Amino acid sequence: MPPTGEPLVLERGPRTVVVAGADAGPDAEELAHAGGWPLIAEIVSGARFGRQLVHGYRRLLARDDLGRRIERVVVLGHPTLSREVTALLSRTDVEVVARRRGGEALDLNHRTRGVGAVSVAPGAPDRDWLGAWLQASTAEVVDLSEKAPDPEGLASTDFAARREAVKAELDAVRRPLDRELLVDAVWRATWPHDRLVFGSSRLVRVADQVLGGKKVPVHANRGLAGIDGTIATATGIALASQAAGAPGVTRVLLGDLAFLHDVGALLLPPDETEPRLQVIVGNDGGGTIFDSLEVASSARATDLDRAFYTPHTVRLEHLALAYGWEYQRVSTRTALDQALTSPRGGRQIIEVPLSR
Repeated sequence: MPPTGEPLVLERGPRTVVVAGADAGPDAEELAHAGGWPLIAEIVSGARFGRQLVHGYRRLLARDDLGRRIERVVVLGHPTLSREVTALLSRTDVEVVARRRGGEALDLNHRTRGVGAVSVAPGAPDRDWLGAWLQASTAEVVDLSEKAPDPEGLASTDFAARREAVKAELDAVRRPLDRELLVDAVWRATWPHDRLVFGSSRLVRVADQVLGGKKVPVHANRGLAGIDGTIATATGIALASQAAGAPGVTRVLLGDLAFLHDVGALLLPPDETEPRLQVIVGNDGGGTIFDSLEVASSARATDLDRAFYTPHTVRLEHLALAYGWEYQRVSTRTALDQALTSPRGGRQIIEVPLSR
């Protein structure tokens, strides 16, 4: 259905979920709370927080006892990160209501009901429906925190026990970074007074799968050309927030190809205000996001590398030096935590080497 722009009062009857895509903002959480409905919030939505938040939503959408029972979806923002949400919105047995924002007409399945505003009709929420989702969600929470040190082992008079406790603590400190630990470190270091920008890289999908709820301002470019201008976008966000007197740091998390695609944005004219900006680059030497596509299982490895993976050997520290940015290369969680929370200067590039 074409968008009408008219406000819509949502009746409580149908089994409903709220889907928050890019640019949804906190309104999605407020609507889910008002309706007593599960909240499926992409990491780039700015709505990934609150009591109704569903963890591991991709797996839960595939379940017959939850995903298949959905009768209505209320969409805020533009969902782009998961095939499970796309499949849900394509179902003919599901009513889809999409709230317009910024004048954008959003038709998700050629029968979307577009509205200018939504509210919830009076009445009692379906607590059984919400409870089933939240109970299942609890089992999907991902804990990436390190184990606490063993104080008894460290203080033991038994040499073997003390040695094992010391070894365990050193292993935790030296543990190399993978994609899950990288996104977790950036998420934990970012607070409501900061800003976080995700590039269209493999990392944003990893973040969407493993990160929990947190009320922080999140931004992302999206669409078919979402890789374009990521650093420039983050620079604009940083400068605008500083001009408004906002504290904190703007961080952008992206892959190496997205970084190289916008390397010209590292240039800052000498008469411009310097942004408080950390650019965190997960560098696996190419576009490993394409490893998850169907073509990866059928194409020859050499063709996949040349056409999709596009390997490179660019020295990021040389680019940082040329453009006048502070630079650090870190490979452990401890070093990354320190780099994120102790910025050296206004503009900083933090490179994290990753395996394919």
